[in-house]
Amino acid sequence: MPADSANARKPIVLWAVPRSRSTAFERTFVERDDFEVLHEPFSATYYHSPERRSDRFLEGEPDEDARAERVLADVLRPRKRPVFIKDMAYHVAAFLDADFVGRFTNSFLIRDPRRALASLHARHPRFTFEEAGYEQLSRLYDHATRDGAPAPVVDAGDLVRDPEGIMRAYCMALDIPFVADALSWEPQKVPEFSSWDSWHDQAQHSSGIGDVDGEQQELPPQLEQMFQRCLPYYERLRAARLAPAGATPG
Repeated sequence: MPADSANARKPIVLWAVPRSRSTAFERTFVERDDFEVLHEPFSATYYHSPERRSDRFLEGEPDEDARAERVLADVLRPRKRPVFIKDMAYHVAAFLDADFVGRFTNSFLIRDPRRALASLHARHPRFTFEEAGYEQLSRLYDHATRDGAPAPVVDAGDLVRDPEGIMRAYCMALDIPFVADALSWEPQKVPEFSSWDSWHDQAQHSSGIGDVDGEQQELPPQLEQMFQRCLPYYERLRAARLAPAGATPG
């Protein structure tokens, strides 16, 4: 991609919910050499800034550099390569509006909430409904599609079943090159993931999207009500999901 078009292109952002294979998806962009990858930049705003919505991971004093306006300015500053961002939808809950969303080329990753919530509970049992992320993902989608802009939606189940078909369709939807070699990698630590290193063991120790553990945990009964709250948001976005290149959704 020429440098002039790189400067003109808005950053591509993949908005996701936790435990949705988002880091494995992101890993495919880490493996490319034509994008600069930013890993969950707004997580610092949500958890560590003076504007934080949670004290869960705060250690020491709040970080002034994690304020939303400073993080956004850094994300949008000129760079040598086009930018790919992966972040959680709920991290931007406090400033999620049309102006913010319009600064990006937006895309979305969803996962069956029964599986995503079970996986999140196993990793972090005291999460909130906001941290589940489905409502914010739906709000982001509303803003992203309001003017008819492309906003591809990937279902994690489809992604794991057919990584090449889904990633090829995703790249076509965003008019970027598809790089087949980026679908596999050597298991190793990834510097881009260092801010949340322990959460990304599977994506770092895997060798491809389809190599990620199936995580077949059962949904704890106490999460049934949360599942029911998340389900309509998931089903709404799932209706717009990408089919693998050359196929149609079932």
